[in-house]
Amino acid sequence: MSFIPPDDLSLLDSPERLSSFDAPLLDSTPDPELQALVSEATALTGFPIALVSLVVRRIQFFRAQVGLPPDLVAMLATDRCTSFCQFVVARGECMEIEDATQEPGLPKDLVERYGIRAYVGFPLKVLGRTVGSFCVIDGKPARLKVEVLAKLGELAERASARLEVLARQVPISKSPSEAEEKARDAWLAVAEAQPLLNLSERFADGKLSLEEFERGLGALMGLAGSPG
Repeated sequence: MSFIPPDDLSLLDSPERLSSFDAPLLDSTPDPELQALVSEATALTGFPIALVSLVVRRIQFFRAQVGLPPDLVAMLATDRCTSFCQFVVARGECMEIEDATQEPGLPKDLVERYGIRAYVGFPLKVLGRTVGSFCVIDGKPARLKVEVLAKLGELAERASARLEVLARQVPISKSPSEAEEKARDAWLAVAEAQPLLNLSERFADGKLSLEEFERGLGALMGLAGSPG
C-alpha cells in the first residue's frame, strides 16, 4: 500500500481552474491528435485503456479514450468523486497505483464496477492550470518501468499542448461580468448533464444492454440523483 489521499481537494473547485473549461475542451467530438496520443499510450504501456480525462465540477470527462467498455463510451464520463484522476489534479504530479484493491484510500466504486487494478496518471495543464489526467488503466495489477513512465510523461505533455490549442479557440475574458459568470455556470451544468442523456439515448436506441445501462447509471449516480 502506498496511496495516501491528499488532505486538501479545494483546488478542484477553484474558480480559476474551472474557468479553463469551455466548449472546445468539453466537446465529445473525437480529436484526431488526442486520439492518436491515447492509442500510442496503450501501445507503449501494454495497458488496454488510455484516457485524456478532464476533471470538472461533478464529472471526469473523457476528451479522448481507447479501450473503454460500451457504457463508458456512451457517457464519456463518470462521477468526479469516484475518479482517481481527481487526485492527480489535486496533487499536480504523477500518480501510480499498482493494485487498486490494495489501496484503502482510493474510491472503490470504479474499482468494483469496472475491475480497475493498475492506474498511472500524469497531470494535464491548460494555461498553467491542471485540468485533468493523461492516464492508462489495466484490469490486472501492474507497474511500469522507469523508461516507460518517462515516455508516458512525454505523451502527457503533448496532450497538454493540444488541449491548450483547443482552449485558445475561445477568447479568454480576464474580468467576466456577473451575468457572464452566471451564463457560464448554466452552460457548464448543461455540459455536465450530457453524459447521462447520452447513456439514456444509447439504451433507448438498443445499443446498450440493460446490464450495461444500469452499470453506467451507477457510475453517474451522483449526477442522476442530484437536483442540478
